[in-house]
Amino acid sequence: MGGYRVLRSRETSVVAKISAPLTVYGTIGRALSLARVVFCLSFSLTLLSCHSTRPVVKIGLLAPFEGLHRESGYEALSAMRMALADYPLENFDALPLALDTSADPAQARRAAAKMLRDEAVVAVVGPLQSRQVSAVAEIITASDVTWQPQARPASTEAAQTLIETTISETSGKNIVVAGLDFGWPHNAAERWSSKTGKSVTLVDSAAAAAAADAVLWLGSPSEGAAFLGDLRTQSPAVPFWTTAVAGDPVFHSLLLERLDGTPSGPIYWVVALDESAEQYTKWSAAHADAPPTAFAVYLATRRALHQIAGDDPPSNKLELALFSLDHEGKSELMEILRLP
Repeated sequence: MGGYRVLRSRETSVVAKISAPLTVYGTIGRALSLARVVFCLSFSLTLLSCHSTRPVVKIGLLAPFEGLHRESGYEALSAMRMALADYPLENFDALPLALDTSADPAQARRAAAKMLRDEAVVAVVGPLQSRQVSAVAEIITASDVTWQPQARPASTEAAQTLIETTISETSGKNIVVAGLDFGWPHNAAERWSSKTGKSVTLVDSAAAAAAADAVLWLGSPSEGAAFLGDLRTQSPAVPFWTTAVAGDPVFHSLLLERLDGTPSGPIYWVVALDESAEQYTKWSAAHADAPPTAFAVYLATRRALHQIAGDDPPSNKLELALFSLDHEGKSELMEILRLP
């Protein structure tokens, strides 16, 4: 396992103790009683000999299991279990270890610290949102576990590339970016403009975004729903783009409350994947009720297992999946782009 911390031994002990004295009712009765004891002991030893003695590792999942965003947490856990069940493990067994972040940065950091105290944890998937990713980045990267976050820390080149590609795909020339969480580089507008050839500006309010050709939201699901609800009262047709935020069930349910019957207008969202459109098509056909964000967790779990097992790694070439979101909250795959 290289530098990974693996549970390499399992203590297995059998303590057989027969404390009740056999009552002698004759030769036949004593023989039957002894036969039962011998049979039970032999059966127990047979079961123990069949029990796996392979090392057991744990794959951690940092996700919300309490509070407003709990549905996305349980969807992520279901996707992780699917990946563990599908992956052909030959030399070890793997179990999920899920801890609640409550979609709160401070809680996510506490959960990460607790998770890393378990020496059987060799990989961590999540958190699911950028705020929590930024909160746990330092503590997880200081450990020797494999980390598969579901959002990229804003300072990373991968996050910048994802944003630039998304802006390039938006229609129009005047693009506004809103909802910058802490950790996003606030001087990035100039870079995004130069990289995409578009005029990119940062705004704080829906009123300031109403005249734009397109809006890119980089904040939380709940705040994004409020922003879009306000935007639609002023600009019913400006395209609204976001990240995996729109794949969170909370976003759609809160948006419907804010709109109160007003049409949602065009909504698009993007998520970075490392598999092809064909892979996603197969997944969605087999898991019709699972959101695209669950597919990302499934892939992250498989990547972690690849590394732990020492198998040939999947392609490191990321792809950007573009989805549209309808008024019923259903996401439809539009296109998959290869990221630089």
